[in-house]
Amino acid sequence: MNNDLERERLTTLAQELAVATTHRAEGWELRDGDVYVWAAPEGTVTIASRDRDGEPPYELTVHTTGGERVDELASELLENDQPAPWNEPLAELYRIARRSALGADEIIDALLERLRETDVDAGTEQRTFFGRARAGSASEPR
Repeated sequence: MNNDLERERLTTLAQELAVATTHRAEGWELRDGDVYVWAAPEGTVTIASRDRDGEPPYELTVHTTGGERVDELASELLENDQPAPWNEPLAELYRIARRSALGADEIIDALLERLRETDVDAGTEQRTFFGRARAGSASEPR
């Protein structure tokens, strides 16, 4: 396998993991501060900020089920300081994996549900100037 084919396959893996995670079909765990892990029976994938600061460059690593490193893909600059085509898929996967590991969507869903349960919309309309005016005009005879 040549390097271009390897990079293309790893980029495809990153993109498909991002889609599956976005649809909540797959989930990630946080390990070692800034390393996000997706484990499957066939192996494990990690995505991390190389400098462990949450910022680019990012690196995706594929491991065996025993933890041995199989392959990796890292953000890089090509000739003329042009970003590699796989940089954006790695950045997107990092962002999505982080949200998954931290439970961002579940937290937001729970907060939205809490707000719906308090029926905020019904109470706020009349607190505004226009809400009071509408309420007043609805009670006046026509």
